[in-house]
Amino acid sequence: MNIPALLIGLGAALLLLLAGYLAGLRRGSAERTRLRGVAEQQAAILQHWKQRNALDDDGTLKTTIEQVLAPLVERERLSVDLARVGSAGQRRDLSPLLEQVARVGNFGSVLLSNEDGLVVASVGRAPDFDAMAAATSRLTDAADQFAVHRGGALAVVVRDAADSATLCRLFTTHGQRMALTATSNDTRLAAVALDPALAKIEMALAAQVQVEG
Repeated sequence: MNIPALLIGLGAALLLLLAGYLAGLRRGSAERTRLRGVAEQQAAILQHWKQRNALDDDGTLKTTIEQVLAPLVERERLSVDLARVGSAGQRRDLSPLLEQVARVGNFGSVLLSNEDGLVVASVGRAPDFDAMAAATSRLTDAADQFAVHRGGALAVVVRDAADSATLCRLFTTHGQRMALTATSNDTRLAAVALDPALAKIEMALAAQVQVEG
């Protein structure tokens, strides 16, 4: 092999080595860039969890969650407890039944009235149940006008300037419109709060209809 051919061979080998080296550098740079991105992502995730743990450590996160869930928990408790109130067999048993509803729901007063604005049964601290029944009748008439195209109103919740709430739950039994009204100092009172008690009250009214019949 002559010298020029040898030099050409050596040059070619050096070029191959240089090309491999450069390719390795490019791959190494790309891999370092990828690893740096992974490290930055992991650092961001770690910082996120550190912040969450810091919130949880001083109770802020736990307190926030409890505040958000409190109305739902209270609503579920009230529904379960009202569903367990004792049944009433006759009309004279309606007042004890309403007393149970008032006690379980922590209501200041509970009123059962008819569509004519007359008191059927009542318990609690209301100053004038007759006036309350008449007001309930007017209130439900107005509510029905708002919901006339949606089948009529089912419930009305009023929050007053004294920061208390009045819930009026409307229902129909034996062809007569009735209203179950409760007052409470809990302004989170939901429109469906009295629903679990309706079945027992309807049973009591049905028993009275059978007795009168």
